[in-house]
Amino acid sequence: MKGVDNTVILNIVSYSIIGIVAVVLVYIFFQYRGVRGLSEGNSAMSKLADRIRGGSKVFTSSIYKRIIPVSVLIALILSLFVEKFAGLAFLGGMAFTTISVIVGMSVATYTNVRAAATALRNINEDEDVACARTVNTTIKGSQICGLIVHASSLLGLALVILLTGVNPEATGQGIIATQATSIPILARLTAYSLGWSVIAMFCRVPGGIFTKAADMGADLIGKVFMHFEEDDPRNPAVLADLVGDNVNDVDGNQADLGESFTATPVTAIVTAVNMYGLIGNPEMLTFTATYPLILALGGLISSLIGLFCASHIKRSKNPGAQINVSMYIAAIGSLAASLIAAYFMFGANNMIPTEFKLGWISPFLSATCGIISGVGIGFVAQHFTDLNSKWCIRAAEKAKQGSALYVSFANAVGWISCFFEIVIVAVCSWGAWQIAGPYGQAIMALGMLSFVAQPISADAFGPISDNAGGIAESCSLPEKVRVITDKNDAYGNSSAAVGKGFAIGSAAAVILSQISAFMMAAGEESLNLLDGNVMLGLLLGGGLIATFCGILAKYTLDAADEMAAECRKQLLDPEVASGQKEPNSKECIRIATENALKKMIVPVLIAIGATLVIGFIFGPKTLGGTLAGTMAVGLPLAIYFSNAGGLADNGKKRYEANLVPGFEKWVKEKYLPAHDAATIGDTMGDWMKDVVATAIDIFMKIMGTIGIMLATQFATYYLIQFIR
Repeated sequence: MKGVDNTVILNIVSYSIIGIVAVVLVYIFFQYRGVRGLSEGNSAMSKLADRIRGGSKVFTSSIYKRIIPVSVLIALILSLFVEKFAGLAFLGGMAFTTISVIVGMSVATYTNVRAAATALRNINEDEDVACARTVNTTIKGSQICGLIVHASSLLGLALVILLTGVNPEATGQGIIATQATSIPILARLTAYSLGWSVIAMFCRVPGGIFTKAADMGADLIGKVFMHFEEDDPRNPAVLADLVGDNVNDVDGNQADLGESFTATPVTAIVTAVNMYGLIGNPEMLTFTATYPLILALGGLISSLIGLFCASHIKRSKNPGAQINVSMYIAAIGSLAASLIAAYFMFGANNMIPTEFKLGWISPFLSATCGIISGVGIGFVAQHFTDLNSKWCIRAAEKAKQGSALYVSFANAVGWISCFFEIVIVAVCSWGAWQIAGPYGQAIMALGMLSFVAQPISADAFGPISDNAGGIAESCSLPEKVRVITDKNDAYGNSSAAVGKGFAIGSAAAVILSQISAFMMAAGEESLNLLDGNVMLGLLLGGGLIATFCGILAKYTLDAADEMAAECRKQLLDPEVASGQKEPNSKECIRIATENALKKMIVPVLIAIGATLVIGFIFGPKTLGGTLAGTMAVGLPLAIYFSNAGGLADNGKKRYEANLVPGFEKWVKEKYLPAHDAATIGDTMGDWMKDVVATAIDIFMKIMGTIGIMLATQFATYYLIQFIR
């Protein structure tokens, strides 16, 4: 690229992103139309699917009615006090996230009934054939959920860069000028990322409370108290549970992994600006800022190819193997894009920073560390949570002795799994740092999520399959239909654990990069653990994470308690319990909705408020320590909650799939007590894996993003410097 203006290079890549995103959107349109063209089955199935779709839309619109005033207020503050266009970038991030989750929810609520209909049409075929065809239908919908997030995030990022550039020389102020000026590109990029993070928190928390209140209430009363089957239409909370699968397990997962992905190229570019832009090296800045965009774009292209292939495999006997095809293709494609970009950005131009210890190939090796880390975390999560893993088999055996042993065993395995995932993240992050310094660490985080469309698609596969099974049960379809959908749903639980592992592991890598970027932007060279200000921050960070987890757990359990009471009251009516009278599902949806909406603002206020209070009172050293403390405590807690909950869920499913010898459904006197114990354990895991674990990583990244955005202000205006 010698002889080409550096700004032109960045613009070419940005316009290329817009072009490729346009192609992906066309593909999404035709896939969506193809899904809509499939049969919904009989009228009862169509009617139930319409009720699920309507409930999901009403809940989502209720959330956004509350988000809009808060988002406008935050945008106004950013434009007034940080940088005049930062508020617009923030709203842009929120808009692209919103588009992603609405499209994802829509396609999921159209795919679920069509997956059930596919299983129904093929019940006379061999079970493996029927399962493979149902998997193909499900993937046709779930892939859209991943591709729309990846494409939307990159499109917004390209637009911010095209409108701003990466030149750090010009400083910007808010509309109300302050002494502490902000670099426009840093303020706008971090504001864009913050928009994704705030929506992710708003989707995750109320969505998690909604779905887990319904799920726990339905299980504790419907299964344990009444001994109904999963999704029995007599259970008042079943419809709310089916709605919750979409508003949390689809919307929430999309927003969660989407904001994780968005934070990675933003952090890499911010690191490049701090390392090379601020020292007056525009050429190096251009290449190091362009490389993350090429890597992320390569991941989108390879994910598209991988997901297309996975959705057209005809004879797979295993849904996991079929979906893993897309992961292998996406990972290999991302590696290829990383290698090619590294050569042309750094090797061919002989533009090699001193931090690149192994020459031009250093960023490629850093990205490889990230991909290895992501895949490794995924395999560890599957090893500890998969339906057929030795841990799941042992957990099911513990349920024979009651819920206490079952719960305790799941918790123990969750803690054990922490070490292996943390080692993977730590070693890969350390390796990337050794290879290419802070920039390498940022690229490692991006490498882990460079093909984010694939894990999001695998994530969405689970709730779509779960909804398909619920529709089959509620509409009294033949038992074989439920067998097929349950087989897919069991894989979905493991894929969800993999997706959470990607989000959690990448969060740790991103936070490490954010700490470095924050300290550089604030003018601090390092974090000294012997400094009392830093030690204070470490303790505050750990305390914040613990308190945050406790608050979310309490919110969810309060809602589940109210839901269980309502289910019990309705099922004590003999006509409802016998199926002669339709249960009042609307009341259960009301309970879940009201509890979710009442609690959705507090977690966001905690994350934003704690960052502002600590930064403006104690300064950048203490805030840097706080970010480190949240990561040190939050990472193992998130892994533990995710894997313990996933194991408890699949241990229960072994009973429901008749995989525990001597405890099959037809052996009622043995089956029921053990299944009850496993179900009680599953309700413990519900709030752990689907509410708390998924919110921790968002909490950490919100704090880190705000820290980078306001680094200059924190370094200038913190209180304790004036009272010494």
